[in-house]
Amino acid sequence: MSTEPQKKPEEQQHASKGPEKKIAVAVGVVAVAVIVVVAGINAGWLTASPRENEGASPPPLPANEPPEIISVSASTDRIGPLTVVSITCDAVDPDGDELMYTWSSSDGDMKGEGPEVKWVAPDSEGLHRIFVKVEDGRGGTAEESLALRVRENRPPEILTMQSQVDEEIGWVVPGAAVYIWCEAEDPDGDELTYRWSANEGEIFGQGSAVIWLAPEELATHWVVVTVDDSHGGEAKRAIPITVSEAKPPVIHGFNVKAIRHNQLSPRGVDQWLVFMGRSCAIEALVDDDDLGYTYKWSADGGTITSDGPNAEWQAPAGKAKVTILLQVSDAHGNSSSASVYIEVTTCPLCV
Repeated sequence: MSTEPQKKPEEQQHASKGPEKKIAVAVGVVAVAVIVVVAGINAGWLTASPRENEGASPPPLPANEPPEIISVSASTDRIGPLTVVSITCDAVDPDGDELMYTWSSSDGDMKGEGPEVKWVAPDSEGLHRIFVKVEDGRGGTAEESLALRVRENRPPEILTMQSQVDEEIGWVVPGAAVYIWCEAEDPDGDELTYRWSANEGEIFGQGSAVIWLAPEELATHWVVVTVDDSHGGEAKRAIPITVSEAKPPVIHGFNVKAIRHNQLSPRGVDQWLVFMGRSCAIEALVDDDDLGYTYKWSADGGTITSDGPNAEWQAPAGKAKVTILLQVSDAHGNSSSASVYIEVTTCPLCV
């Protein structure tokens, strides 16, 4: 019968400690793992797996804000029929979205696209409206409109045009300086500019009054003023001035009377308003009429017949502005001139 050899006391002691040592190591590993997990959760680097977030909704997008129209403006407020006007829309988008513009009008034609377009006004007067719609492409919109009035420009009116000669003897010597002035007004309140010219002599100055330097040529010369309102409207007037070396006949003015009608009215110094087609008798007031003067009448509108210092003039059958000129000469060739300005109207109640 065999027997196991007896273990030494040291070996028995080591054998009995083996299982206890393994248990202690396992407990230590678990403790370290717990510490690592807790630290990872607190630090935020240990998170749930992607599988745990499946099915979660994404964060909502910020709400779209619509565009805002700051202003809608026109390049001018003086708009005549068929005038082309620039229209501008100033708009912004809080989200920075690209904007789209849609234009329309109650009348007339829109041309172009984007924030600035052209509007061709209709051919008739009236109040019209321009519409614009601004879109940001994400459902946001803004709308605005602009009212524009279309009307014909009314030209200026010359109230009077006179020269210093009118107040003296009716003529000047060669080289004389003559003061000439013009009074005008504009029914639309537009600022007026004056352009002066003469067939002979020189013009000095600008504005509503100038100096005309008479030429050496002995004759009747014309000084012309054109009044402009810068919107296409203008008025023109001219006066004759005689240059002579000796005293010519003196013309003091005119008597103008209606012939068988009452549609004639004065409008200033030797200025009249008459209804179209009506006739007028014109008498020249001349000193020393019995000295055998020669009378030469002319008109740039209507028809005129004359006999010495008397003439009969018939207005044209439509609106007109007519200058009737008289030149009187003596036997030595000295002459003087004067004129009557008559405006012809188609409005019978305006006279």
